[in-house]
Amino acid sequence: MHTIIMNLLNKAGQVWLKDKDATHCKLCEIEFSLSRRKHHCRNCGEIFCNACSDNELPLPSSPKPVRVCDSCHALLIQRCSSNVP
Repeated sequence: MHTIIMNLLNKAGQVWLKDKDATHCKLCEIEFSLSRRKHHCRNCGEIFCNACSDNELPLPSSPKPVRVCDSCHALLIQRCSSNVP
């Protein structure tokens, strides 16, 4: 795994990785390029490729659904389903 230096805060107080500090997708570890763009997960603040962050969910910090990574998507769906009576 790559050492991550996180130093930007998003509106919800999460730490965001700077674009220039990410050279590979956090999940699949494929290198970014002109055709493989970087995307921030709006939940965890890490940077992923499109394939690993092609999900949208509403978050407390946003009135409309926003991009989340596959890991956060699975975690948030699990949390939501476990809170249903």
